[in-house]
Amino acid sequence: MKNLFKSNIKDSLKNIFSSAKDSEESIEEIEESLILSDISFDIVQRIVKSLKKSQSLFKKENIKDVLKKEFREILDVNQKQIVIDKKKVFFIVGVNGSGKTTTAAKLAYFYKDRGKKVLLSAADTFRAAGSEQLKLWGERLGINVIGGEKGADSGSVVYNSMSSFMSRDYDLMIVDTAGRVQTKENLMKELEKLVKVVKKFDESQPEESFLVIDATMGKNTLEQAKKFKEFSGLTGLILTKVDGTAKGGTVINIIDELKVPLRFIGTGEREKDMEEFVLEEFISYLIE
Repeated sequence: MKNLFKSNIKDSLKNIFSSAKDSEESIEEIEESLILSDISFDIVQRIVKSLKKSQSLFKKENIKDVLKKEFREILDVNQKQIVIDKKKVFFIVGVNGSGKTTTAAKLAYFYKDRGKKVLLSAADTFRAAGSEQLKLWGERLGINVIGGEKGADSGSVVYNSMSSFMSRDYDLMIVDTAGRVQTKENLMKELEKLVKVVKKFDESQPEESFLVIDATMGKNTLEQAKKFKEFSGLTGLILTKVDGTAKGGTVINIIDELKVPLRFIGTGEREKDMEEFVLEEFISYLIE
C-alpha cells in the first residue's frame, strides 16, 4: 500500500510540526486539509470537534492520535477476511470507466494465486469491447471466461456461467457486470435480474457484491454508491486508480454514510496490483 494517496493531511501535519503555530491555528489548518482531501463537511466537523475537545491538553504530537482514532471509527466497518471455503459468487458493479473489468480480472488472479479455481463471467454485453477485454485477461491469466456477443442478454450469460460453475469443480465465480449510470433506472434494475438468475441455482448467492470506486472521482461517488446499494445489496467496496494522485476522502465518505466496508485496493494496472484492505496500514498511509 505504499504511497497510496496524495494526501493534503500529510502535508498539513508536516507544516504544523515544523511551525510555531498555536493549537487553534493548527486545528484550522487541519480542517482545511481534510476538506481539500474530499472528506465531507459533516465528517470534518466531527473530527474538528474531537480536536477542540482535547484542546486544553492539546499537543502537536497528539494530533495524529486523534486523527487515527476518528478514521478508525469510520473505517472499521464489518472488517473480516473473505474465505473461499465453498462455492461462492462475487458480483462486480460500478459506473462506466471505474475500472470494473480490470478489477474483475485482478480479483480473479488474486484468488487463483491463492490456489482457488476461478471462473469469470463476462456479463458486460453493453460495451462493444467489454466481453473481449475480459476474455483477453482470461487468456493471459489462464482463467476460463464465459461471455456473449455485444447486445446479448446479460441474464443468459450469467445463466450459462452458473450452469458451468455449479457443474464443475470451480471455487469462485466473478461476474463482471455492465457499467451503468445510477440515474438509469432500467439499467439498475437489470442488476436485480442478474442476482435472481444466480439465486435460481443457489439461494445463498451471490456471496459478495463489490462496488468499484474510482479514487480520483471525488464526492459525487457517494450518490452512485447509494443507488447501487439499493439495487445490488452492496457488501463491499473496491477502490481503484489509486496511483498517488487520489486524495482518499471519497471512500471515507461512502463508508461513513452507508456502513459498507472497503475490501480491496487496486494499486496499478498489472494483475498483481490488488491488495486486501488492511485498516491500520490504510490509516497510516492516509496521514503518516
